Amino acid sequence: MDEDIHASAVRLQLLATRMLRLARSAHADHKLTSAQYSAMSVLHERGALPLGELARAERVSHPTMSRIIGGLVRLSLVARPPEASDRRLRYVALTPEGRILYEQVASNRIAMMGAIIAQLTPATRADVLEVVTRVVSDLEDGLGQD
Repeated sequence: MDEDIHASAVRLQLLATRMLRLARSAHADHKLTSAQYSAMSVLHERGALPLGELARAERVSHPTMSRIIGGLVRLSLVARPPEASDRRLRYVALTPEGRILYEQVASNRIAMMGAIIAQLTPATRADVLEVVTRVVSDLEDGLGQD
């Protein structure tokens, strides 16, 4: 990696950390951890999932995801209804309260990202989103993302 790319990568990593810190402030009032919010985002996007599949999607161990979901169940944001066809299989899904809270927090986070994106010209915005989407997808594919 040449020096300019390395310096830019360092700067981008620091900015990403700052952006994530800002994004976390969108759910701090709700006592959600970043891991809980992230799990909720997968459930919002994909619907009810078996715990193991959710753990794989989040790239964490099954016991870690079980603890994350346990906290969300205690907050009444996620439910673990038994599967009718196989009682050993437990899906996890957002409750109506969980869906509402996720959508509120996501809206706040989107507004923050919108403030950044709004500073770009439409052409630059399209270029940035295209490049980031492609690179993230390629990286996920290389890691076996679900």
